[in-house]
Amino acid sequence: MGEAKTIGTDDCIWLVYGHADPRNGRAWRAIETLDAGGKTPEHILKSMRQTKVGWFLPQDCFPRDLYPHPGFYPTPHKRRVPQIFSNGFVMLSGESAEVLRSFDIGEGALYPVRLWHPDRTTPMPGEFFYLSQGNRKDAFLPELFEGYKLISSLKPWKISLGQPEKPQLFFSTGALAGPDIWWDKSIYGDFFISNRLKKALSKRALARDWRLMRCSVVAD
Repeated sequence: MGEAKTIGTDDCIWLVYGHADPRNGRAWRAIETLDAGGKTPEHILKSMRQTKVGWFLPQDCFPRDLYPHPGFYPTPHKRRVPQIFSNGFVMLSGESAEVLRSFDIGEGALYPVRLWHPDRTTPMPGEFFYLSQGNRKDAFLPELFEGYKLISSLKPWKISLGQPEKPQLFFSTGALAGPDIWWDKSIYGDFFISNRLKKALSKRALARDWRLMRCSVVAD
């Protein structure tokens, strides 16, 4: 590993793992999926794949209403809805969406979605949103890696958290400029938020579900 010199205790960014954490997975499905015996239509699968790798998509790519899939237990309407969660798309509860709106989300948007009980007439309490954002930065410094595993030697890399130990990731100062939420061009499947956004989430006791990992920013 090379040597790294951080530029200050507040000069860090945070990797978001909450959308990928199995504990935050929820089996909310579009009506087309339920009516097709659980098979998700290809146009929805395509949108899911694109958002997972950082494509910005317009609102009409996202189902407006979601219902509990009966094949999963416990069904999602009987579980706590996390602040950030996934049904294939990245989704936020209203409180986290409210915080995010006060920051620079660049090429990004929050699209409202309604969650329903199995009777298809009773709404889940609260507000919920899809997160669509295609912001990209190119700041990852792989030569300073420590304690993470790559699934491929080809970019973009997929960070394997916790194998063999909690990773230490380093980024250039380019990570501090621009939007407060973004994907790094060299990393697949995980996105990042600024330290100021992390502090705002923590101040409102919302950060836990985001499963944030601190990443150091080092002098160029």
